[in-house]
Amino acid sequence: MAETTKKKRRTRRVRETIREETRAAYREAILEAAAKTFGRLGFHDAKMTDIAAEAGVAAGTLYNYFASKDEIFALMLERGQEYFVETVQAAAAAEPDPAQRILVFLRTVFSFLEQNGPLFAIYLRQGGLNEWSRQRLRESDNHHIRRNVELLKAAFAEAQERGQLRDDLSTEELRELFTGLMDAQVFAWVSRGCPPDLVAKAEVVFDVFLNGVRR
Repeated sequence: MAETTKKKRRTRRVRETIREETRAAYREAILEAAAKTFGRLGFHDAKMTDIAAEAGVAAGTLYNYFASKDEIFALMLERGQEYFVETVQAAAAAEPDPAQRILVFLRTVFSFLEQNGPLFAIYLRQGGLNEWSRQRLRESDNHHIRRNVELLKAAFAEAQERGQLRDDLSTEELRELFTGLMDAQVFAWVSRGCPPDLVAKAEVVFDVFLNGVRR
């Protein structure tokens, strides 16, 4: 009797595991299909039926996982932000020179945005510009952004200690100047339709930050 009960429990656990894995696989497929659909049609024109067709599932199945395209997009942004921060942190940590670490940070940010240009543009059009501004004003409220802020400030402090940057500005002032240049370049890039040239601008932004625009 006890052995039969154990077998039933094992069978139930296996079935639950399979259901969870299947559900996770469906969610991933839907998110991937949504990214393609939003990129092709734009967020406003894309419908849940379009996403379902791209994912190869019935529309009813889609609604078993997400209530709306807004919910799908919100999860895409959350995951993208986590991946973005981890990518930036890993790339910058591998560079021992603090000034070069700042350049690596910039290149990595621009590379990520260039690879995800259409979705980033959708994010801005859906009110993301206001959200981006709020995050800049209240970066301490977002632990993902806070990690990148601390990375930059540490690089600035170390660069100052090595005599690579002027020391009459605080690390916070340096960060504000740097992110201001970075944001300006990003928004100009978005206004040009997100062409594949953002990474190439990293060296220019970095040079202007270090040396200004004097000839």
